[in-house]
Amino acid sequence: EHIWRASQMDNHFLHHPVTQLLIAGDMSYADSDPLRWPSFFALHEPLFRSTLLHVAAGNHEIECNTKSLNVFVPYENYFRVPNRLGQAVTEPITDDYRKTLWDHSCSAPSSFRAKYDYGNSFYSYKHGLARIIVLGSYADTEVGSVQYQFLQAELEKANREREQIPWLLVSFHSPLYTTFAGHLNESQSLRMKEAMEPLFLLHKVNLIVSGHDHGYMRTHPIFDGQVMPTGRAPIYLTLGAGGNREQHSRFHDPDEAEPWVVKRDISDYGYGHLHMPNATHARFTWVRDGTSDMGVHDYVWLQNQFMTID
Repeated sequence: EHIWRASQMDNHFLHHPVTQLLIAGDMSYADSDPLRWPSFFALHEPLFRSTLLHVAAGNHEIECNTKSLNVFVPYENYFRVPNRLGQAVTEPITDDYRKTLWDHSCSAPSSFRAKYDYGNSFYSYKHGLARIIVLGSYADTEVGSVQYQFLQAELEKANREREQIPWLLVSFHSPLYTTFAGHLNESQSLRMKEAMEPLFLLHKVNLIVSGHDHGYMRTHPIFDGQVMPTGRAPIYLTLGAGGNREQHSRFHDPDEAEPWVVKRDISDYGYGHLHMPNATHARFTWVRDGTSDMGVHDYVWLQNQFMTID
């Protein structure tokens, strides 16, 4: 079923072209099985051959080697992101830590703190009217860390060029806000939120895109758990329903969504589409693939807070 859904989605993109694809982690679900990566690329090859692809590292890209316990090896070898800052710097996990994990497997630990700087871990690029900063959920995110300093410098540079490149997006795998039960209060999300959320607000990031949870969620503009006026804080999207073998997530509270949630869904698979016609407004659409016409399930017009006049 998941192969059919992936093929249906790819076919839709091929007939309705987009200018780039962004996957916020968890791509092949190889989980240390080396045969799954080639099958993943073979399945999507027609689309990937014709459309620009950018990626973030998810927990299913950790894939520690059972002998050396090195991490992110396939991810580093299969991809080469733009504007790399240098060769990847990683450290093997300890065997003691591996033994604390479920089934003693470190192929895809959900909550994990590893050293993974540079390489494909975090990077930035420009596309059309947007600058996109991709961060690593499984690298150090604390104040003063290599990644924190990178983010701070990129945000400052982005705002110096905001008149020419007005939209600012950030993407990483593990969401800072979630309505789903499976990954609630994970350590890497809490650390990133404490250190980096103030930077997102200060530098007027428009949109933050994550995955990890197998569902769809869109928030109001939000900061520190509080709903903000339109155009005054980032909107957070969870786009984790592209398809996987683990089925959908469950809601943390199945009866009532959190007050900062605008829309959430675990009924189908699909993808997000972002259209930026000008500097002040952009349209985000959630498209589910369970319908023959790939029907629109949710949409919102975004107001660029950098262009808002106080």
